[in-house]
Amino acid sequence: MNKIKILLVVVVLVFVAGITTTAEAANNDKRIADLEAALKVMQTELAQLKTQQVPVDQKKLDTMVSKMLEEKKADMKLVPNWVETFKFKGDLRYRHEWADNEAGNTADRNRHMIRARFGFDAKVNDEVDVGFRLSTGGNTNPASRNQTLDNSFSSKGIYLDLAYADYHPAAIENLHIVGGKMNNPFFKTGSNELMFDADLTPEGGAIIYKRKLSENLTGFGTLGAFYLEERTNDDGDTSMWAAQAGVKYDVPGAEKTYVKAGAGFYDYGNIENFSLANGSALGNTLDGSNNYANDFDIVQVFGEVGFPIGDLPGKVFAEYIDNTGASSKSTGYIIGTSIGKCKKPGNWQFTYSYRDVQADATVGFLNDGTFANGETDSKGHTISLGYQLAKNLKLGGTYVMAERAVSTSSSSDHDAALIDLVFKF
Repeated sequence: MNKIKILLVVVVLVFVAGITTTAEAANNDKRIADLEAALKVMQTELAQLKTQQVPVDQKKLDTMVSKMLEEKKADMKLVPNWVETFKFKGDLRYRHEWADNEAGNTADRNRHMIRARFGFDAKVNDEVDVGFRLSTGGNTNPASRNQTLDNSFSSKGIYLDLAYADYHPAAIENLHIVGGKMNNPFFKTGSNELMFDADLTPEGGAIIYKRKLSENLTGFGTLGAFYLEERTNDDGDTSMWAAQAGVKYDVPGAEKTYVKAGAGFYDYGNIENFSLANGSALGNTLDGSNNYANDFDIVQVFGEVGFPIGDLPGKVFAEYIDNTGASSKSTGYIIGTSIGKCKKPGNWQFTYSYRDVQADATVGFLNDGTFANGETDSKGHTISLGYQLAKNLKLGGTYVMAERAVSTSSSSDHDAALIDLVFKF
C-alpha cells in the first residue's frame, strides 16, 4: 500500500508538471499552489515510511531459501546419481625378480615385471553390490597377474580379473552371497599361500557368514562351489566344492590378543584321470597320459594367535593340509610369524615362514606361484620386509630359499629375491 501511495504522488507530480508547462500564464498562481500542496503530501508520506518497521521471521526466511536451493540443485543435476554409487580403485606393482634355479638351463634370471589392476565396486541397491576389475597377466596362469617387460616394447594384455555380484540381505547381518569371478572367500591364516596364490580369483559361487557368538567369541564360515574346467562331452566338468569354518576368541583383559582356529574341506570333482587347461603338473603326479594320477579331497586345519609386541601387532600362524584322495605324498604344512603392519607412512612389517608341501598335497597350479617356481614337492623358507614410504606407496622385499622336487633324485635349489614398489589409488 505504501508503494502505491508513492506511485500516485509521482504520477500527480508528473501530471501537474505537464499542466504547468502548457497552461496559460493567468493560471500560474493556482498551479503553483497545487504543486506546493502535492509536494507537501509526498513529504508526509516519505516521513511515514521512514518511521515504519516491518517485522521479519528470519528462521522462516532461511528455511524457504534452503528449500529453494535444494530444489534448484536437484533440477540442475550437475552430477548423475550413478556416480555416487561407484568406488573406483586399483594398484600398480613394479617388481624386479632375481631367480637362481639349479634345474634350469641358465643359473640366474633377472627380469622386471608389472602388475596393474583397475576396477570398481558399485552399489546396485541397499542389498546388492557388484565388483569389476581388469588386470595384466594372462589367461593360462591363474596364480599370477604379473607381466614380464620384454618382447621389444610390445603391448601387454589386459584380462578380466573380477566380475561378481554380492547380495547381503539387511535381514541377516554379515551374510554375503557372492557369484561370479570373485576374490578368494576363504580365510588364509597369516595370509599364507600354501593352497591358493594371493592373485587367484576363483569362479563360481560362495556363501560367507560371520556371527558374534558371545562377548569374546566370533564364528565365521564359507561354503563355495567353483568351476575349473567345462567340458562339452559326457565326462563331466572339473569343479571344487569347499567348506571352511572357524572361530576367533578375543582374550579378555589382554588388549589386541586373540586366537583363531578352524578347519576346511576342499573336494575337487572330476580331476583324477583328467587334465586341466594350463597343461602343467607343477609338482603333481601325472599318469601315462599326462592326466592327474590322484584325486584331490583336501582336509585343512589352521590356527593363528595375535598379540601386541610393544606398540606393534604380532602373530604366529600355522596350517596343515592332507589330501585324502592320494595314498602317498599327500601332506603339507606352513608355520610362520609376522611383526608390524604397513598402514601409515613410516610403518614396517616383517614376516617369516617355513613350508613343506609334498607332491600331491594340493593342486600345483593354484598354490603360491613364486615359491619353488610354483611347484609342489618343495620345501623351504620365505623372508619378507615391507616399509610404508608414503600414503598408498609401499616398498617391499622378499627372499625365498626353496628346494624343489625333494622326493626325487633330481632335487635342486630354487632361490629368488623380489623387490616390489606398490602404488595404490
